[in-house]
Amino acid sequence: MNYILTLSKSLALNAYKQINFLIAGARGSGKTYGALILIAELASFPRLNKNQLLGTGQLPTQIYCVDFKNSDIARLAEFLPAGRVATNKNEAIKVVEEYDRKMHQRLDFIKTQKFGSTAGTLGMPMYYLWVDEWSATNASFNQGNTKADKDLRYKWSSLITDISMLNRVPGFGLGIISQQISVIGSGLSTSVQEEAGIKLHYGDANMSSYRLTFGNDIQIPEMRLETGEAYAWIEGLTSSGYVIPLAMPEIEPDRLWKCLKTALSNQDDDKYLFMTTKQ
Repeated sequence: MNYILTLSKSLALNAYKQINFLIAGARGSGKTYGALILIAELASFPRLNKNQLLGTGQLPTQIYCVDFKNSDIARLAEFLPAGRVATNKNEAIKVVEEYDRKMHQRLDFIKTQKFGSTAGTLGMPMYYLWVDEWSATNASFNQGNTKADKDLRYKWSSLITDISMLNRVPGFGLGIISQQISVIGSGLSTSVQEEAGIKLHYGDANMSSYRLTFGNDIQIPEMRLETGEAYAWIEGLTSSGYVIPLAMPEIEPDRLWKCLKTALSNQDDDKYLFMTTKQ
């Protein structure tokens, strides 16, 4: 099944195989804009023409979002079903609980299919949960010492861990956007970091910042990145050697917003949960 996601004119990947995204970059680096382009591609799968942003929409990825800034990612609520976007802690728990519940429903369904089946082999539409500004979001959950605060903190941590550990078979992706995506700098758990299939770092930064994103074993070229340009680590392609430089497509904000409106026109809470296109 075609889950091909185009990062640039020369770089594409299988979003089902490299299912978890970690996206880093300073403010103004283009990381959120880059994530919105990825969302437009995911939501209109399959893409038959790599030179076009939108696909056919016959295998539409279902999108869920957490954005405590109540900014660009949160604005997708205009196109998404009710209950898909969270801008505070209580809403976030509800959104992520529902996402986790649907993931387990699909896992139960897949268990009824022939041995070895996955969402990918069955041709099922993917689901994706995007969390913008992870560091600030995680810090928000770490505040407070009341029982209610501790309960929310525990639920948030356990749900994100559950999703990151079990999401490959059911095709429930996790996209995390943050200024830093290291375990030390962002509060990411080791399990989430290790399950990432792709890491992107947008914009110019010092070498120590890149090392926090990619680790010490990856070679990073000495070049200056502009806004909208990134280095990519992709599981299976850059486990050793150099990161891959890329530049996201140049799309005017108005045109991207129109593309997102079209891409997200096939969002449905239940229609695509058990749909298969391949037996």
